[in-house]
Amino acid sequence: MVSAGEAAWRGLGVGAAHGGLAKLRIEAERSAAPNGRVATWHPPVEVMFNPDELAFARKVVWKRVPVAGHGPQVQAMDLAYRSVAPGTLRLTLFFDSYEPATSLDGVRNFLVPTNPFARAGGPLSAVTGGPSATDVRRHTDRVLELARVASVLHRPPRCRLRWGGLRFVFQGVLTAYTEKLTMFLPDGTPVRATVDCRFTEYATDITDQRRRELQSSDVAKRVVVGPTDTLQSIAADEYDDPGMWRVIARANGIANPRAVAPGTVLILPSVPT
Repeated sequence: MVSAGEAAWRGLGVGAAHGGLAKLRIEAERSAAPNGRVATWHPPVEVMFNPDELAFARKVVWKRVPVAGHGPQVQAMDLAYRSVAPGTLRLTLFFDSYEPATSLDGVRNFLVPTNPFARAGGPLSAVTGGPSATDVRRHTDRVLELARVASVLHRPPRCRLRWGGLRFVFQGVLTAYTEKLTMFLPDGTPVRATVDCRFTEYATDITDQRRRELQSSDVAKRVVVGPTDTLQSIAADEYDDPGMWRVIARANGIANPRAVAPGTVLILPSVPT
């Protein structure tokens, strides 16, 4: 059975295509293991109405460089790959905690958001607001919590977005949050809201973090030492030469290559060609 509040959103086409789909769920990190991998997750936040669209974006950085072998009068240029920035996901979430007596009332009140309690003999009491007219911020605050510093983590939590049978729609951190309250009860209680969110991708493990760095051995870049990494293994992965560990050690001022702790950020110098 479709609730009156959901019928109101459908009256404007919001989520109309998603009425029969599973709800989008957002899981927040509860604690993290020392090596950066996620250890546990909070129970998911389930959105009230599925968004109509998800907007993914990713920026690839290229730099224009001169092409050798041309005369001074010719400004031939080429593109050199530099990096891939973390991806972003934008979506708008809809929240409605007011449900009038009928679905038709819900559509009318959404299209023309006048106060339903102004009518004599309205379906709900102007004093109590009826059992379904609750403060919508009880729902939106669960999303806003994703942008607050968690006491255990000492930072905002990482998030996983799931929808239907997909393993993950996106994994990232909430980096922008805009809440708009659009309908109120006579006492000022907000009962309808939209929340615009932007999530930014994060590295799920050491491998992903390395992939996000510059990929060519002829440019300087950074890597994070993993639990089983050694300078020799990093040199083999990055330069195809385990003997290049000395170059890495010299660039980072490392006197004892066996004493590099996991989590250390190393600068990998460029290799002259």
